[in-house]
Amino acid sequence: MVEDDLYRIGTVARLTGISVECLRAWERRYGLVPAERAGRTRYYSHAQLTRLTKIKALIDAGHPVSSLIELSERQLDSRSRPAPGTAAAIASPHRLPRVGLIGPSLVLLEQDAPDPSGVEIAQRWVAIEDFLDARERERSHLDAIVLQLPALNFADLDRACAAVPDCRWIVVYRFAERDAIKALAERGIVGFAWPVAWEELMRACALPSSNAVRAGRAAPRRYSDHELVTIASRARERGRDAPRDIVGLINDLNAFADFAGQRLLSDGDEAFDYEQAREAVSYARAQLERVLAAALESRTEPRSISN
Repeated sequence: MVEDDLYRIGTVARLTGISVECLRAWERRYGLVPAERAGRTRYYSHAQLTRLTKIKALIDAGHPVSSLIELSERQLDSRSRPAPGTAAAIASPHRLPRVGLIGPSLVLLEQDAPDPSGVEIAQRWVAIEDFLDARERERSHLDAIVLQLPALNFADLDRACAAVPDCRWIVVYRFAERDAIKALAERGIVGFAWPVAWEELMRACALPSSNAVRAGRAAPRRYSDHELVTIASRARERGRDAPRDIVGLINDLNAFADFAGQRLLSDGDEAFDYEQAREAVSYARAQLERVLAAALESRTEPRSISN
């Protein structure tokens, strides 16, 4: 440590567990600049050290770094110590991504649609003002929000995103200029022109965004390792191949996700690639978990999916 509570980059790496290479990569990619420089030596403030410690803990808990870098201290603390009733507090291996709907057409569309298999519709607001006036607890537990706009305008979108900045957003619009559609894609937000099929909309809510920087958190696990072992063991006793094969695939995906998480902190230049891969793998695993759940609930199972 130097004067005024400044820490060399090597000290920060040792105290936080974030490698020097990763800190440099975050500086280039996310603008996480040190408090001071002396030649080629980087110095971080005590506040930055505290913030990086929180970010490292959340990364270890499964949050992608891109979803954390721009969060305020209050938002980081909220994720670290979730209040009762929030998504992090009640997350479990059996929880589906929770989705909120904003807009009269979306609310009506849901009424005539089959229940989505990949997500849970947790909240509904007829108007954007209803959403903005809602209690924070009603909004903070959502993983994704679908917003209906008569015309694609970023004033309303920015107001909505500001209320829940760490949530993944999907926009449905009736009218939009070409430049606005391009700008939406550059933000990493999925957009649909109305009318849109309910199934397509729900699939977008369940799958990761094409832009990992804006994609939000990875899909929660449905089954723990102990539960997967139990499922495979029981399937073997009963001579059922399908559950065992699916469990094997899920274990492989979980193993790669853990490996990618480790590389996030060690490979500065490739951290972004591994972050994208880990998030995509987590959603592929979520799809297999739903197949496994259906196989366990059905009386007749397919013979095997190993080929």
